[in-house]
Amino acid sequence: MSPMPTSFNADLVPGTISIPSRPENRRERISNIGWLSTAIVHDLRNPLGTVFAGAEMLMELDPASPNFRRLAANIYRAAARMRELLADLADASYGGKRPSELCKVRDIVASASEAASPAAEKQSVRIVNDLPAGIEIPLERSRMERVFFNLISNAVEAMPHGGKIRISARTADHCVLIAVEDTGPGIPAGIRDRLFEPFVTTGKKHGLGLGLALSRRTILDHGGDMWTEPAAGARFVVRLPLPVKAGRKCSVKSPR
Repeated sequence: MSPMPTSFNADLVPGTISIPSRPENRRERISNIGWLSTAIVHDLRNPLGTVFAGAEMLMELDPASPNFRRLAANIYRAAARMRELLADLADASYGGKRPSELCKVRDIVASASEAASPAAEKQSVRIVNDLPAGIEIPLERSRMERVFFNLISNAVEAMPHGGKIRISARTADHCVLIAVEDTGPGIPAGIRDRLFEPFVTTGKKHGLGLGLALSRRTILDHGGDMWTEPAAGARFVVRLPLPVKAGRKCSVKSPR
């Protein structure tokens, strides 16, 4: 008689024996966890910074001050974002993923804009959400919010003396094309062809060069793509497929 397998899953009911997973599935899962862990480390930096700076300012404010409640709200939203990030990592560690839900794209952008608003207000940057209200797509909400938060935050950081960010959308060939355009200095010519590669940065202070690579990975996981287009400032286009109807699929090709 062959020996009984000795590998057990920690999350199984006590007394049950796990079936060894196929090597390729294990490798894929480890790869996915590695990508997500990198994303978590990258994306935790902003809300942690918000919590730290807000708490530091709260210590010096009178609780009756109108700014006290605003800072407390910023800390609350940042803490909620950190909780979502850690929940994503926990789901991946147990072999699961967040289910997609039918989301209004305008609401996703609004949440990302709200998270970026403290930094935008500090630098006199105006965020304009021009998306129509009726576009709905099945999405992993928290991941998609981080994509637009990264794009908006990058634009804010590129305009330290003020400016404008406009997010708009149009539908074409069973896709939605979402444009994030700013009035900043634009993308340096030397990195345009490598912009979505890991560790490529535009020279941001403390930048890791991972935000755009991770954002594009999220869009690809949703069946879409992301690219840049010529503009006075920087212009990013996100393509996402609309729900398939009667066999019709998104046919807009990436220029990459």
